[in-house]
Amino acid sequence: MKNINYVVIVVIIITVFASCKSDKKGQPKIDDLVEANTDNVVEVIAKDFIFQVDSVIPSGWSTFRMKNTGMMEHFFLLTKLPDSITFNDYITGVGTAFGKSWNAYKNGEVDKEGAYGILGANIPEWYANATPMGGIGMISGGQTGVTTMKLTPGNYVMECYVKAVNGQFHSELGMINPITVTDNVTKMEPPVANVEVILTNDSMEIKGKVISGKNIIAVHFKEHPEVGLGNDIHIVKVDEKTNMDDVTFWMDWLNIGGLTSPGPAIFLGGTHEMPVGYTAYFHCTFEGGDYAFVAETPIGRFKIFTVE
Repeated sequence: MKNINYVVIVVIIITVFASCKSDKKGQPKIDDLVEANTDNVVEVIAKDFIFQVDSVIPSGWSTFRMKNTGMMEHFFLLTKLPDSITFNDYITGVGTAFGKSWNAYKNGEVDKEGAYGILGANIPEWYANATPMGGIGMISGGQTGVTTMKLTPGNYVMECYVKAVNGQFHSELGMINPITVTDNVTKMEPPVANVEVILTNDSMEIKGKVISGKNIIAVHFKEHPEVGLGNDIHIVKVDEKTNMDDVTFWMDWLNIGGLTSPGPAIFLGGTHEMPVGYTAYFHCTFEGGDYAFVAETPIGRFKIFTVE
């Protein structure tokens, strides 16, 4: 549900958290940081096809920990709603618009340009004022993602728009929840990262080294495209069976088979788009081998790295 020419897709929030350890002098002691930065943990259980999560959470920094107990890939995106808009407004307005666009393309009635035209004609005007606030990136079944992010008070939508085999969005099947963020502010501070990723519209800059073991990866959102949703980042395991062309094709929701379970690789989390100037922190534990940062937006962006 991203990369749209007229208006963009759904939801969320985000800021991602993590944990890491290094023998090098001067590196942060990640295990200590985990203890110090989990005073407000929001537990999320992702199943096929529901979220189990508290509907009311405090504002400020929070660590979201999502366990995917389902067979399919899942994530969550948090979208902050304009003050006058309700959860039902989002479902009937945004959900219906994406459904019409996708079904027309899937059934061969229009090409991609026509599908975006249908989306633009049906998306409600207020959607331009909805704010994606991050979320936990793509996670394969059996995996757990941990993300730390800062939220402001308001009403949000949490959703997963991966598609089932029949082509229905998971959000249509029940993976969409209302979340209220209160005026009560947590005392939590953001974690210290050992790796930084800087996202612009044209590049993905990596600072620091991803190590074997636990890592805290800070994702800085420096730019936002003129149209559509913003930049994001997800992690996949790269092995002899992984074809990155298949992965990038799959990340495009408007491709036939795109974002449709089962995916072409093992996904280990990441973070969804946030406003310019925000930072999300996500936790990942790596064994030695090859991995890749890959984007849903912009389509086709990826960068392979090796963990020694």
